[in-house]
Amino acid sequence: MKKKTLIMVLTGCMVLSPVSVYAADATETTTEAEVTETAAQEDSADSESTGELGDDIYSFSMEFDGQIMKFPMTYQDFVGMGWELSSREDPDMKISTNSYGFVSFNKGKNSVSAEVMNLGINEVGLEDSLIGGITVDGSYDIDLTSVSVKLPGGIELGKSTLDDIKAAYGEPSDTYEGDLYTKVTYEKDTYQEVELSVFKDDNTLKKVDMENLEEPEGYDKGAVSDEVPDIVTAYKAPDALGSDMLDTAVEYMGDLYSLPAPVSAFTANGWEIQNAEDTPYVEGNGLAFIDMMKNNQSIHFSVYNETENATALENCFVRELSFATYDPESIEMKLSGDITLGADKAELIKMADEKGYISEENDDYLRIYPNKDSKIRNYVEFWFNKDEDSNKAASITAHHE
Repeated sequence: MKKKTLIMVLTGCMVLSPVSVYAADATETTTEAEVTETAAQEDSADSESTGELGDDIYSFSMEFDGQIMKFPMTYQDFVGMGWELSSREDPDMKISTNSYGFVSFNKGKNSVSAEVMNLGINEVGLEDSLIGGITVDGSYDIDLTSVSVKLPGGIELGKSTLDDIKAAYGEPSDTYEGDLYTKVTYEKDTYQEVELSVFKDDNTLKKVDMENLEEPEGYDKGAVSDEVPDIVTAYKAPDALGSDMLDTAVEYMGDLYSLPAPVSAFTANGWEIQNAEDTPYVEGNGLAFIDMMKNNQSIHFSVYNETENATALENCFVRELSFATYDPESIEMKLSGDITLGADKAELIKMADEKGYISEENDDYLRIYPNKDSKIRNYVEFWFNKDEDSNKAASITAHHE
């Protein structure tokens, strides 16, 4: 499964109750008295076969071989239409919160790529996911001589031309000219678009990429468990600082922590979460920004949920602590190796060299980390105030994931 993460907030990122895929109010009425009952029945049949699609490309609807699909839809509704997960895919795959992936499905000899997504607060399996879009490729995966694929406005794969598309939907949001096809995009918003590829050999539409990752109305995002994750209960505060500056043990306001440290370790040492009701939980693998106070000092923290499912703030982890000369002295911080403010730059670099660590200077900053793979995950960083003393650390930061 090819996977991406929704960076946006999706009116909340990275979701509502699945609306029935067949729901539509396409009812036709006849006002002429001369129309016979048989004709009225024929009109009704036409409404059922084509009327539900309507004319709006931004309804994100498609008729595949007589069945209407409207995105997003539930995974269960999708497979209920006869689509089967490809044997290439893992039926036990999990989908993280606020993410989506491309998964292959088969129906007879035809294949499509669908976007399975999770907009909830907990990790889910395929069976509880949503289908946010689909790629139907009549130039490769779909036999358009045996099945029909229709879009709103009377557009049909294998038949409609570029002029037909523009007549139905207007000028596209974007146009791409390739060697084999012209691709036009109709974009409503981010993650809400339809791409139509018209092949130049016969000027017909053969491929459609439809995507609507908007949160559907009424969707249940899931519940927050009141259980304390194992990773939190397994945490142990250190008894003392280590001898190496890159040891995870840090002294902060007189207490020892091993980073990353759970918020509960801080509250146990007298820290109080401010306005906790504003952020009662953090979604699976999510991030929150909170303020905590101790001894009348309020500090801004970034806290991470290291588990797949939503959990309370107290069960999230602090990965980074900092202290600078401009902070109140009562905060106070010391790294392992007994390093604190005022540390000499040359001595820090020497200590790093002796351990085989990488020292990287960037303007007034010095970052030290074990190897190139840990540059952004495990490091200590120092800032040197050139206006006061460019050789003495004016701030220290420890970051461990």
